[in-house]
Amino acid sequence: MALAAPARSEIIGGCRFDRDTLTFAGTALEQATCLMRKVGLLGEKEDQPLPPMIAWLMTDAPLPTAAQKAAAIAAFPEPYRTFATEHANAPVSQTEAGLPLLYFVIHDTSTPFYGDEPFPKNLDTDRRTNDFAPYMDGTFAAEPVAHIFLSRFGQIWAGHDFAEGWRATKLESRVIGAPARGRFIHIETVQPRRFIEGFDDRGHTQGPAQGFSDAQYRQLAALYIYASARAGRWLIPAQHATVDDLIPDAHDDPQNFELGKFAAALEGLLKAA
Repeated sequence: MALAAPARSEIIGGCRFDRDTLTFAGTALEQATCLMRKVGLLGEKEDQPLPPMIAWLMTDAPLPTAAQKAAAIAAFPEPYRTFATEHANAPVSQTEAGLPLLYFVIHDTSTPFYGDEPFPKNLDTDRRTNDFAPYMDGTFAAEPVAHIFLSRFGQIWAGHDFAEGWRATKLESRVIGAPARGRFIHIETVQPRRFIEGFDDRGHTQGPAQGFSDAQYRQLAALYIYASARAGRWLIPAQHATVDDLIPDAHDDPQNFELGKFAAALEGLLKAA
């Protein structure tokens, strides 16, 4: 009597996400290498090497320590520092099947949208660009669309604590659904958009040449260390566009993200711990 061959898991997207294990293909280092490919204009992906700091975290680094978590909290501005301190020892999210939080996903807000107008000269301090209100008051959605919103001058607003399973990619919301909640946390960095010259549709937009400010890289690094320490493992960094790679109508963010600057910010905070 012939035995039926076991069903093969469905593999999704350019980084080969497995529907059953809710994990991208490969080791943590291989996953991070795929998920941190450079995201170009219109979502084009380009291979780039992981900086040594991030490669070390994905391979040989000891588990995050209480001192590193404390250093990350100390780097946060108020009022988020108080919020982070209150939740410092709380568990982080897990999936309905009990799989732990594993991915730290970087987004850009792609708003406000300036159309044909130039970006403000003082982008990092411009009040309209850095206004959190549209993300808080239901302008974009009934609930905040991500765990964290990070302004260009380094202010942080928490839409959801890391203990709450949430979704902010098409992979989670349109392909996998509820079973994926809790596997990812999502960081929205404020970055405006405007039309690419010669186009007038929202499918052809671009961010500023300096995609992220220095303050954003520092706070992004602090959030990564803090979330990893709460999770008890170094989370695998990822980007919205690479998580959703090859899924129809996928987003193209974050634009102009400099992986080396993120790694340098991580190294600075970890050395201070």
